[in-house]
Amino acid sequence: MQTTAAPDTRVPATGQPARRGTWRTDIQGLRAIAVGLVVLAHAGVPRLDGGFIGVDVFFVISGYLITGLLLREHERTGRISIADFYVRRARRILPAATVVILTVLAAAAALLPTTQVEQTTSDARWSAVFLANAHLAAQGTDYFSSSEPSLLQHYWSLAVEEQFYLVWPLLAMLVLTRLSRRAFTIAATAVFAGSLAWSLLYTASSPAAAYFNTPARAYELAAGALLACVLPATLRAPWRALTSLLGAILIAVAAVAFDAGSAFPGWQALVPTIGTVLLLASGPRCLVGRLLSLRPLRWIGDVSFSLYLWHWPAILLVPAILPDETPPLASGALAVGVAVALSAVSYHLVEVPFHHRRVPFISQGRRALALWPASVAVVLVGALTATALAGYRDQAADRAAAAWFESGETSGFTQLGGTPDVAWELETALRLADEGAPIPPSIDGSALTKDNWGAVGEGCFAADGQTSAPECVFGDESADRVIALVGDSHAAMWLPAFDEIGRERGYQVRMFAKLACAHYPVYQAAKAMTQEECDAFRSWTSAELAELRPDTIFTTARGMLFLQDGRGGVSAPDQWSAAVEASVAELAGVTDDIRVLGDVPTRPGPAECLTAPGATQASCISAPGGLEYDSNALTKAAVEAADVGAEYIDVVRYACLDGRCPLVVDEYPVYEDDSHLSTPWVRHIAPRVADDWGL
Repeated sequence: MQTTAAPDTRVPATGQPARRGTWRTDIQGLRAIAVGLVVLAHAGVPRLDGGFIGVDVFFVISGYLITGLLLREHERTGRISIADFYVRRARRILPAATVVILTVLAAAAALLPTTQVEQTTSDARWSAVFLANAHLAAQGTDYFSSSEPSLLQHYWSLAVEEQFYLVWPLLAMLVLTRLSRRAFTIAATAVFAGSLAWSLLYTASSPAAAYFNTPARAYELAAGALLACVLPATLRAPWRALTSLLGAILIAVAAVAFDAGSAFPGWQALVPTIGTVLLLASGPRCLVGRLLSLRPLRWIGDVSFSLYLWHWPAILLVPAILPDETPPLASGALAVGVAVALSAVSYHLVEVPFHHRRVPFISQGRRALALWPASVAVVLVGALTATALAGYRDQAADRAAAAWFESGETSGFTQLGGTPDVAWELETALRLADEGAPIPPSIDGSALTKDNWGAVGEGCFAADGQTSAPECVFGDESADRVIALVGDSHAAMWLPAFDEIGRERGYQVRMFAKLACAHYPVYQAAKAMTQEECDAFRSWTSAELAELRPDTIFTTARGMLFLQDGRGGVSAPDQWSAAVEASVAELAGVTDDIRVLGDVPTRPGPAECLTAPGATQASCISAPGGLEYDSNALTKAAVEAADVGAEYIDVVRYACLDGRCPLVVDEYPVYEDDSHLSTPWVRHIAPRVADDWGL
């Protein structure tokens, strides 16, 4: 999100040709509205879920101003200087963007867990070369539901603009200098139409990736460009009164009506796009234009680029350093205040000096082009420094932890072999945590997910896009007794235990699992998977089970995952209960030995907790909670209601004791992420599980 320098807003205020000194104060106000929507939405202001459309407003403004600048340059000189174009871009964008990246890197090294430092340094490198959007899309980031958003995630919009402007000035130079303005208008129309068509298709098929996709966003910038081509002057009265009001209504409706469930950009981005075009066409000489021209809005418009850059890190970091009991609205308000203050400082001390060429040497003339490689080099050095500092911090923590355990000041675990007493181990872990035990040096928090159930069951489950799974046999492949493990990843996380149990106690184990798809017939609104795909996998599983006829079926799923409350007039808990009961009744037709596992509680990110500055075992204790935990009572009641002799098995006891859930037990991490037990822990407790479950 950024637009051109202040002088680029010098476009007609009336129905007359542009004159030097004419200032579009309404555009500054429109910038303020755009950044305000984004900031307030990110701060959690109620009923403003669609505030993310402020970025779309900026895209249209940018296309309008940049194209107007190029057209005026061609009219004035008969040519377009690509070098001068990128000089202006460098002075406008790079200083503030680089300062914010460096500040974020410093804050990450000082305040964040090592895993987030690693993420931040990677994101910084991609942001420095304006490829943040491609990086986020490649990682499968969902803008609306990322559980651990990047501190630099908002740089995706800068990347979209810079990628667009790698092509746009070249297109303008070729078409305007060799053909005509009319031909350029036709070219802009083609870009708009082609991008819109691609946006509709890509958003429908891959909404998460489409959000960050430059070709899917280009039509918004092209819309502003088209306006600059076809309307060199603002509309005359009385049209501008009507168009300005309609434009304001469209933006307001989009900000209030759209939310995380909106397929974006697609056709829905047309709403704020058209609204912005209408406001730009209307100009300042109408009621809406005069309101946009009010001095407070113009001031926010002046600092809007800096405010956009600072707001997201502030919103993520400020609440993290406040006491946990701070009300969300209070922490959000403080974060916005910090962002505004930082924006004012960076605007006056960074943006203005570079824009007005007050910085010696580097901001003068075409030497400003050196800002492009210089900013990348500075960010790379900053990223390396942040990584080194985080590594040094971790080494110091490991040395202190080793000294604590070697001191012998407290009694801990004694390896006795045989079947583990999980309750005693949890009790001992909690006692050690209360005595101040640090994180054992042997636990690498950054590598928790490297040894997971997926490594055991690699290629043996259905991923996104798949409606069946390959046939794989675990445990004792020659055994006559067969166990079927059925469900989603919360069933699959038990596979390492069943594999061990099968080999030790003579069971053949077969797994029927699909990510984010419970065997319980609920509607799960997963963005990466259609409901038809999940239903097809369920049908395939039922057919396979009917043919296999396993002796025992273990089934479970992540509790109430992706359920839509009120769907079909039914609450999410009631949907879950009915689905569990129906599934158990169906499975009773396959075998009379059905075991339904409950779910484990969710917890804050284990890797982040283990690698946080000053982390201890006590700081990583959590209380049982989350939808998953809450679903257990519903699941148990539904199993009993099915009345087919199925058994409900409580699994919370393998992770928590007396309302406390330690993350570290001896040298085992209990969880690998926020909802899955770790494979080392599951393997460790396998003998206890086998005894408890009568296997």
